[in-house]
Amino acid sequence: MLALCREKSPMCFFVIKDIIKKNAKSTLEYFKKQGVNIKIISGDSAETVSAVANEIGIEFYDNYTDTTNFSSEDDFRKAVNNYTIFGRVTPIQKEMLIRALQSENHTVAMTGDGVNDVLALKASDFSIAMANGSSAARNVSHIILLDSDFAALPDIVYEGRRTINNIRRSASMFLVKTLFTIMLSLIYLFFDLPYPFIPIQLTLISTLTIGIPSFFLALEPSNERVQTAFLSDILKKAFPTALCVVINILVATFLHFCGTISEQELSTISTLTTGFAGLYLLYTLCIPFNRNRAILFSSMSIGFFVIAFLFAPVFEFSAFSFKVILCTFIISCSTVCIFTIIQLVIKFFNS
Repeated sequence: MLALCREKSPMCFFVIKDIIKKNAKSTLEYFKKQGVNIKIISGDSAETVSAVANEIGIEFYDNYTDTTNFSSEDDFRKAVNNYTIFGRVTPIQKEMLIRALQSENHTVAMTGDGVNDVLALKASDFSIAMANGSSAARNVSHIILLDSDFAALPDIVYEGRRTINNIRRSASMFLVKTLFTIMLSLIYLFFDLPYPFIPIQLTLISTLTIGIPSFFLALEPSNERVQTAFLSDILKKAFPTALCVVINILVATFLHFCGTISEQELSTISTLTTGFAGLYLLYTLCIPFNRNRAILFSSMSIGFFVIAFLFAPVFEFSAFSFKVILCTFIISCSTVCIFTIIQLVIKFFNS
């Protein structure tokens, strides 16, 4: 506050105040609901920053400290979980504060727009710069907000979650084909047995159990929090299905070896049971069902078997005799049991 005086009598006052954007409070409330622990790091006075934080609804706004006397990361490590606002922070201290948060097993995202934020932005796990900030801050950041509006971050979080969660779901379907192809190739490499598929049959499986479903699942809205175990989560879903496919084909191959079914019937049963296993994985990925997922699963399931029946000569299927239908039905039913048992075993060893 600046006072202009004449003969010791005040004539007017100039008030200097930070202008807070209207959507700042709602944006911070969103991150609070998402379980994000908000810390404010500033080179200004801690009391001043605390007053601003109070206006935008920061929880524990009065829990602040001055870092003038902080000299090492140990000082920040002791204070990082006890304070919300850090004032009088130098550029080097900002980096030390980020390191201290990371040492406490926090994943740190930081926003900044000045040269004094560069060290901390580089040290953080995820850095966000404003377009109207310094070029140095923009050059070291992962994301630049073109409109320099912090309110865009909830939409960024949503898009990131949608992309990662949908990739996680779709990747399971793609990995199934890779896994059972590798296992079957190794098995048939050492045994003089007819390979059960021809390329066009794999096209039918890939299109209706992988390609089309993954396309639509990738476009689904998803705001679930991202889980950290990305690869292991995919394998937990893909490996049981791939193993079911291998077991089913080995059973059908054994029937062929015993003379119960012909080579063409082996190929037909293998394709149908593999398609069923892929559709069952799609079923588990669609849980919990909504209208769009129900339409997707039902259309892929109906489409797979209808196309297989109507265009049997195109895919070089055998006649759909009672023997072929019975073998396909029994092996497909066993798929559900095997899949469930394998998942229970995986959960047992992970617990």
